This record gives sequence, structure tokens and C-alpha cells, in this order.
Amino acid sequence: MKNKLSLIIIFTALGCILNAQTFSKAEEKVIDAVNNYWSLSNKDKKAWKDTFHDSYKGWNKNNEALSNKSMVSKWIDYNWGKDDVLFWNINPIGVQIYDDIAIVHYYYMTIEKNKESEKSTTSKGRWTDILMNVKGSWKLISDHGGKKESKNDD
Repeated sequence: MKNKLSLIIIFTALGCILNAQTFSKAEEKVIDAVNNYWSLSNKDKKAWKDTFHDSYKGWNKNNEALSNKSMVSKWIDYNWGKDDVLFWNINPIGVQIYDDIAIVHYYYMTIEKNKESEKSTTSKGRWTDILMNVKGSWKLISDHGGKKESKNDD
């Protein structure tokens, strides 16, 4: 029995290693930037807004209209502080870099708790961010994606 359990653990670990995505140092820096602005989205409103380049255009698959930086800024102001982010994670699946432009594809998951209703919501989906390196800082110039499913937890 111990041998079977050991083999299962070894093959599981080996499978994880073989399926693990590897990224170059330049790609890792872009992924770090994406992780950084995800962490800002619940902590620092001004820094979160500053993540968006002035020329930003993007959309969530649930929106009919294309958003610009002004619209995103209004949305951030409207929603700020309504939910507590209990957990978030992104899982990058691809990065492409072309000089000062980077494209990052990833899956995401969030668990948020509404401060008024006390209900938790889990969101999962996929997203693509297009970033431009401006004086050493990656800024969002476009994005697209959205939820695959949503579930309310009591």
C-alpha cells in the first residue's frame, strides 16, 4: 500500500512539473506587473487607476460598450469599498512581448464578500491584458475577458 501511495505521489508531482509553464525573465517581469496591479485593485485606489494608460480601451464580456480610462475610473470610484476581496489568484498561461508591448493571457479567480449583504461571491474566468512599457512601468492599454461562472456562497 505504501508503494502504491508513493507512486501516486511521484507521478502526480512529475505531472505537475511537466505541465508547469515556464516563462523567461522578461515574461516574469510582465507577470509580476499584472500581479501587482491585481493586488492594488483592493488596496490603493489611486495606484489602481494609474495602472490604466491614458489611451486605454477595453471591455468585459458582460459589457456592450468599449470602456476608456475615464469610464474605468468612474467605475472604480463607484465600487470602491463595497466588497472585501477575501482571495484572488491569477494563473498566467501565455505571455508575448514585442519591444514595449506585452500580451498576457491568464485565468483568474476571486472570492469577494459584499460588506452590506455579507454574501460571498466566487468568480472565475479568463482575461487578456495588453500592456505598454512606459518608462519602466507596465500600463494597461487594452484588455478583454470575463467570468466563466459565478456562484454565491451563504
